[in-house]
Amino acid sequence: MLDSLAASETDVDIEVLGGPYARYDFHHPKYAVVDDSALVTTENWKPAGTGGHASRGWGVVVESARIANRLAAIFQADIGWRDTVSWRKFRQGRTFTEETLANESYPTNFEARSVPVESTTLLAAPDNAESAILRELDRANESIAVIQASIGSRDLPFVEALFRAAERGVDVRVLLSSAWYSEEDNEAMAAWLNRRAEAENLSLDARVADPGDRFAKIHAKGVLVDRETAIVGSLNWNNNSVRENREVALALDGEEIGAYYGRVFDADWTGGNGKSGPGSETNLPIGLIAAVGGVVVLAVLVGRRIDFSE
Repeated sequence: MLDSLAASETDVDIEVLGGPYARYDFHHPKYAVVDDSALVTTENWKPAGTGGHASRGWGVVVESARIANRLAAIFQADIGWRDTVSWRKFRQGRTFTEETLANESYPTNFEARSVPVESTTLLAAPDNAESAILRELDRANESIAVIQASIGSRDLPFVEALFRAAERGVDVRVLLSSAWYSEEDNEAMAAWLNRRAEAENLSLDARVADPGDRFAKIHAKGVLVDRETAIVGSLNWNNNSVRENREVALALDGEEIGAYYGRVFDADWTGGNGKSGPGSETNLPIGLIAAVGGVVVLAVLVGRRIDFSE
């Protein structure tokens, strides 16, 4: 694909991040900016991800010039540093093996929907993402729902924030992937979370997903707080992701957007089809929403990082 783009007659510049001057362990965000709109997803741009042929993922399109401009600023900060090299130069002397593409078919019943949002906050790692997510978890009053491919460790700050919330009486649910390469570790993590919750008499429940024929594996990185805030983006729940990688996510506030992702989460949590009545929506390998409006944070470029203030 990159070879084809580089060889095309269109004006496409392809840069690769890394090498001895690399600022990040991994350049891991999944976003695009088109005019005054921004797309942020949890999914890689391939058939298994955005193609909907394997993974459960979340995504959102935000129609906001300010969000689009801030993401464009992140892009320019990343592509303009000396740790980037052109694809043609990077390609020299290297050989690549093509992977078998995912080609399964899954139901598409959670259709894309445009909903209003009250505010939108741009999160970036290794900048403001970790502290912002911790604030959201610590302000929860009623419920927290987490969907992740995996959780990196028991002493992760996000995990401790979940237990603090459960101690306040917040209903906490954690849903992890059952992909073959992570199932054993995820089952161990879910068992430990449940044992600790039971020992401390806390309202926290963790499960490993049973997708059946609805999707192949969970790849989403989503958080719902009080069904009024949805966090959607590339951040995996491990310290490396939030502290060493470049990651991008959006925190979207509003009852309607919380309800949308809440229905998707509930369907995956129960392993059912999420129906609440005739003609109700069920499932989609990537839940994609168009969120309109919102208040965004302002980004100021300072060296390696981007600082944010409301």
